[in-house]
Amino acid sequence: MRKTLTAAIFAAGLSALGFVQAHAATEIRYAIWANQGEAQYEGALEFKRVVEEGADGRYTVSVYGGDQLGTPRELFTQLALGVTQISASGDPGIKEIEYLAIPYLMKGIKNYGAVLDTDFGQEWNQKLIDEREIRLLGFMPRNPRQISADIEINSIDDLKGLKLRSPERDYYVKSLSALGANPTPMAFAEVYTGLQAGVVDGQENPIETIYAGKFYEVQKSIAMVNYIKKPAYVMISDAFWQELSPEDQALLKKANDASNAVIAEKLPVQTEKMIAEMKAAGIVFTHPDTKPFIEATQSVRDELGTGMWGEEVYKKVSEIGQKDFD
Repeated sequence: MRKTLTAAIFAAGLSALGFVQAHAATEIRYAIWANQGEAQYEGALEFKRVVEEGADGRYTVSVYGGDQLGTPRELFTQLALGVTQISASGDPGIKEIEYLAIPYLMKGIKNYGAVLDTDFGQEWNQKLIDEREIRLLGFMPRNPRQISADIEINSIDDLKGLKLRSPERDYYVKSLSALGANPTPMAFAEVYTGLQAGVVDGQENPIETIYAGKFYEVQKSIAMVNYIKKPAYVMISDAFWQELSPEDQALLKKANDASNAVIAEKLPVQTEKMIAEMKAAGIVFTHPDTKPFIEATQSVRDELGTGMWGEEVYKKVSEIGQKDFD
């Protein structure tokens, strides 16, 4: 009798263990460059909340901020392998999508979405899946890129000969050259010391990046020229995506929309606070006429846009990019 009872208890234990394992929540690892307290990080936490509440215990979302899990390129490998499921960064993985960030081509994040909704945009998405084994889940709001320098920039003429740090991408280099500056490609980790030592006179980045990197400590002014409006790209492992039910795929899209709503609410407030703090630290904010900037970079848009997409698609991208969606 005792042996029978023991066997029954043991069998019940195995059954319960199997039930727990079968119903254990799947972890979704979400990597993002932003740190705690930043609007985009808060957006990632909203993504976590919506997914976990909507999934009824099927998923838990772990948010890793501050590039803890690696660089964008390292994350592409992790996404392809399914080690990390979602990442948000400034690199979309293929140039067809990345070149949407050519200066003054896109008015805002909704324009990016409208371009990707076209037939050729869907072809780019498919190329991303085929070549990288990842797909674009959506976009994430960021502030436009501005130019900081050790002098005041009141017009495009003030950029002539100015050594500006440039990301190591051809459209940044060509654009800054077209504006009359002397672009100097430099790794992001070297920017602060490069500015401090006078290796470069200035740099360009969104306000939140200038603030977080404390670049304002070694600069005198920030010119609000909005010369590149570029969102972050929320990428998801295609292997993981294919495992999801249509309902869970819809849930993740809903969560990304909710994330963006939080960012859209918090980012302007945080930006005003950052600007106020940088002004208090001595930074002068200037607002040059952007018309000369737009005109000076037209040749860059034409050259790179036509070269990347062909004349017909470039024309369509330009038209969509300048539409007012708000």
